[in-house]
Amino acid sequence: MRTPSPLRARRSRGFTLVELMVALTGGLFVSLAVFALARDSGRFYQRESRVANATVGALVGFERLRTDIARAGFLATPDIMLDPAVCVKPNANWPLALRSLASVRIDTSAATGVLAANGRNLQTLTLAGSYASADIFPARVVNGNETVTFYMIPGSPALTRLGNGSNPSTAALQGVFATGRALRFVQYGKQYYGQIVSATGGNAPSVTINNNPPIQFRSGSATGCGAEIIGSGAGEGTINVVNFIQYGLRNLSQNPQGAPGAQTALGKANYASLYSNSASGPMAAATIDGEAGRTELVRVERDVTGAAIEGTEEITAEYAIDLAFQVTAVTGLVGCCDPIVSAISPSATAFASFTGDAFSPTVTPQKIRNVRVRLGIRSRESDRGTDVGADVGADSTRGLYRFNIGTGGATNAFARVRTFQADVALYNQLDVLW
Repeated sequence: MRTPSPLRARRSRGFTLVELMVALTGGLFVSLAVFALARDSGRFYQRESRVANATVGALVGFERLRTDIARAGFLATPDIMLDPAVCVKPNANWPLALRSLASVRIDTSAATGVLAANGRNLQTLTLAGSYASADIFPARVVNGNETVTFYMIPGSPALTRLGNGSNPSTAALQGVFATGRALRFVQYGKQYYGQIVSATGGNAPSVTINNNPPIQFRSGSATGCGAEIIGSGAGEGTINVVNFIQYGLRNLSQNPQGAPGAQTALGKANYASLYSNSASGPMAAATIDGEAGRTELVRVERDVTGAAIEGTEEITAEYAIDLAFQVTAVTGLVGCCDPIVSAISPSATAFASFTGDAFSPTVTPQKIRNVRVRLGIRSRESDRGTDVGADVGADSTRGLYRFNIGTGGATNAFARVRTFQADVALYNQLDVLW
């Protein structure tokens, strides 16, 4: 029997147990490193994706807000108390929003919760103008004492546009002249305002308002104040709708309605699923820091009494945490007609004299020429442990770079913020000097 040579024995020998253990251990460390790298890469992608979503959401909401501001005062008075073309001045018996009709109103109140902890003030913007339609509708007025009815001229271009080539149906007419909205009637250059109670389409379209506030009527010469009832076309006037549009930061998961300027819900009927669907599962509000106290940029229409109109709430930007305004207004005149224009910050004493309740004769919103708007949106989850150094000035006067969601851990308490800012000219009152 032949004995194997030492060389052949060495060639046929396998790995020892020690070599296998070393190789397996080394492979395990490499696998852990690859797994950690893949995990961190996935987290980085998700975080950047959330920031990108916040950027897109901020841009969409900001453009909607900016467009609405630019339309403020369209087919409406910039100040119902001081406008010389308004025949009947408001009194305390008028509906709350109608007696304070102005193109721009900004209410400021103290924020609570995480907004206050991040140095934010709560500002609410209310805009007035014709947002439901860009048309004026020729009409004749008939006084019924308790109500006033405006019979619209069949076949007029505005009506046929609304009716897609014919007189509009009742549903189409009520889509513009909805109950609770304001109506402006213009005759011989004078303006009258009322509260819509009904609208009827078809071959004899009409819009009816109640007597609060009352329309002033007169007889005789067609000059001065007072609407005139004339059967001929020469006595026609025009009517158009006036909407009250409000923007603010809100949490829609709480109570169903909120007062103007309050940090409460504006109604969540259209968005209940947005919160109920996040009540359980891996992305539930309970598992995401700051989710329960999230705020959105909400657009809502209010009626002439100031109450939110059911079903008009819109979330224009999710996770909005900063909404601020500054105005540029006429603060004086050089000679008769050359205005002195100045920027007015929210912290200035004069700010309320331009943006406050127009029912006060000392408030002059018609002198506002420009609104500077700032909107900040945070990412859904926090991913930073420290804030960015503050700019010069108080926190509420600057935009945010990072937002402390209040419930984050010690290592990642801050969410990143994307901010948009623009100056929006109020074209509908650029030449108003009264």
